[in-house]
Amino acid sequence: MLRKATQRILITTAYFVPTRRLVRELRHAAERGVRVALMVPSTSDSWSAAHAGRSRYGELLASGVEIYEHCTSMQHAKTIVIDDDWCSIGSSNMDIRSFSLNAESSLLVRGASFVTAMREVEQGYRDAGRELTLEEWRREPLKATFFDGIARLTSAVN
Repeated sequence: MLRKATQRILITTAYFVPTRRLVRELRHAAERGVRVALMVPSTSDSWSAAHAGRSRYGELLASGVEIYEHCTSMQHAKTIVIDDDWCSIGSSNMDIRSFSLNAESSLLVRGASFVTAMREVEQGYRDAGRELTLEEWRREPLKATFFDGIARLTSAVN
């Protein structure tokens, strides 16, 4: 579905630990002109998951993916909204554990009225958060990005 998106993709997840393939698909979508946005919590109850996801921010931001951090609390929604008529909502995070190990469940809904309602919810998340820019990301301390890389390397064993 990511490959077929023509207008926009919005992913909301509490744990973003993407595979190389998912990062590639998001980058390619953004590079072909699809508005790609990722909504993640600014704080997490999993240090390793948060840092493993952050290790991909630079390349995603550089390709045009928008990243928003939800700042008011640990946001736990899990949705993917594609264009104006597809939405996945459920318990599956954007991580290999959810895709391969955990017993997760998601519902795929097709319909403009449902997607419109989800976009209103997502706008509330963006309004309560902040956008992370590429310029800001490039000012991240080396110590932080070092730990991000370590977390990515060990994410498959956590």
